[in-house]
Amino acid sequence: MLRPTFMGFETAKRGLTTAQKGLDIAGQNLTNWDSAGYTRQRITQVAVAPDSFRSRYSTSRAGLAGQGVDITGIGQTRDVFLDKRFREENSDMGYYGQSTSILGDIQTALNEFNPDKDVGLRSRLLAINDALQKFSVNAYSETHANIVATEFKNLAQTLQQISSKLQNSREQQIFDLDVSVMEINKKLQRVADLNQAIMDDAAYIQSNPYFGPNELYDERNLLLDELSNYMDMDYTRNVDGTVTVMVNGQTVVDGNKFDKMEMVQDEKSGVVDVRWVSSGKSANLKSGSIKATTDYINGRGPNLKNPGESNARGYLYYKDKLDAFAQTFASVVNRVIPEVDEDGKPKLDDDGNIIYRQLMGGLSSTPDPDDGKYHVRTDIPITADNLSISDEWSTNSGYVIYQRGEDGSADDVNNYALSLYQILADGTHLFDSNGEEMNGTMLDYIKGYATTLAEDVSFNDSRHVSTSSIAQSLEDNRDEVAGVVVDEEVANVMLYQKSLSAASRLMTAMDEALDTLINKTGLVGR
Repeated sequence: MLRPTFMGFETAKRGLTTAQKGLDIAGQNLTNWDSAGYTRQRITQVAVAPDSFRSRYSTSRAGLAGQGVDITGIGQTRDVFLDKRFREENSDMGYYGQSTSILGDIQTALNEFNPDKDVGLRSRLLAINDALQKFSVNAYSETHANIVATEFKNLAQTLQQISSKLQNSREQQIFDLDVSVMEINKKLQRVADLNQAIMDDAAYIQSNPYFGPNELYDERNLLLDELSNYMDMDYTRNVDGTVTVMVNGQTVVDGNKFDKMEMVQDEKSGVVDVRWVSSGKSANLKSGSIKATTDYINGRGPNLKNPGESNARGYLYYKDKLDAFAQTFASVVNRVIPEVDEDGKPKLDDDGNIIYRQLMGGLSSTPDPDDGKYHVRTDIPITADNLSISDEWSTNSGYVIYQRGEDGSADDVNNYALSLYQILADGTHLFDSNGEEMNGTMLDYIKGYATTLAEDVSFNDSRHVSTSSIAQSLEDNRDEVAGVVVDEEVANVMLYQKSLSAASRLMTAMDEALDTLINKTGLVGR
C-alpha cells in the first residue's frame, strides 16, 4: 500500500509542534519555580496510532504507520495522598503554634518569668516581707510604717495591672479571632469561585478528564493549604473538577456555593464561639488555629462554670488564680492586727471573738452617693481587679500597724508586724481557685501556677516543633513530586531543543524527498 503523499510532512509538523510545546511548558516551569502553590506541569504525548479502518483502499496498517506524535494534554505532577497528609499535619501545627503564642502572651502578662525585672507579683510579695521584717525592729519609725503601706499598695496595683493585661490580651485574641473568621470566609468564597471557573471549562474536562485548567487548580490547592492551618477539614474532588469541602460533617463548599462562619460572644459569661451561619450550629473544630484560640480564650481548666468554656488552662484559668490569691491575701492580712480599746487591749465581739482591723478590701465599682468618691469596702467580693488597702490605712500609714497602748508602749507593734511577716512569708494557707484547692505559702502559690504555665508552654512548644517538623517533611516530599527542579527543567529545554532541530531536519528531508518524487521521477534517461 502506498503511503499518503504528504504524511511525512504531517509527521514532521507534529514533531515540531510537540517540541515547541515542550519548550513552552519547560519555560513555564522555570519561570514559576518559586511561585507560591505552583505545580510542575508536563506534556503528555503518545504515538499516533494508524487507523486502517478509515483507509479507502486497504486494511493494512503498514502504509499508515509512522504518523508521529500527538499531545493528549498538559498534566500536573501532584500526589493527592501527600496533599491530604500535609493538610492534616498543617492543622495540628496551626493548633499548637497558636496555643504556644497565646500562652506566651499569658506569660508576658503575669510577668513572673523575667528575673531581671522587679515587676511581678512574687517580687512585690518579697518586698512586703522585707518591709515588714524591717518594721518589726523599728516599731516607732513612721518612715518604715509608710514603706509597709506603700508596698501593700504596690502589690494591689501590680495585681490589678496583671489582671488588666490578661483581660486586654484576651480581648486582643477575640479581635484577632474575628479577623481570622472573616479571612476564612474570603478563602471559602474564593474556593467556590474557582470551582465555578473550573466548571466553565466543563466541556474540555469531560472530553479529557485528566487535564484541566492547571493554574486554577494551583490557586485552589494553595487556598486549601492555607485553610487547613485554620481548621481541620475533609475534601473530595468531583468528576467535574470541583472540590467539596466538609468540616466536621458540615458541607462548607459545594460547587459554587459556600457557607460562612461567624464569631459570637455571650454577653454575660464572655464565652466566645465560632458557628456556621447557615445552620447556627457551633463549628466544633477538632484542630487548627481557630480551635486553639477559642480553647484558650474560654479556657477555665478542669472546673467549668459556664456553657462553652473549655478545660484548657487559658485566660479564665489564670484570672481565677489571681482572684484566689487576692481573696486569700486579704483574708490573711485582715486577721492579724486587732482593734484595740482605750486600754490598748483587743476588742471582742458579742461572741467573744477578736475584732480585727480590715487592712484590705475591694474598691467599689461605683461612687458613694454621699460624697461621690470610690471607697474600699469589705462587704463586696474581692478580686484581682479591685483589691486595695483600706481607706483608713491609705490616709494614715501608721493607723493600723503603728498602734500604741494607753501607757504609750509599742511592744505589740513589734509583735504584730513580725507576726504579719511570718504569716505572709512562711504561713500555710488554703487557696481555692474555682474549686482547685492548694495548701502552701503565698510564694508557693505564685510559683505553683507559674510553673504550671511554664510546663504548658513547654509542652505546646515541643508539640509545635514536632508537628512543624513533620509538616515540613511532608511538604518536602510533596515538593519532590510537585515542585520544579531547575536542573531537570534545563535538561528538558535542551532535550526539546534537540527534538525541535531533529523535527526541522526531518521536514527538510521530507521536502527533498517530495521534490525528487514530484520533479525528478520519470526523467531518468531523457
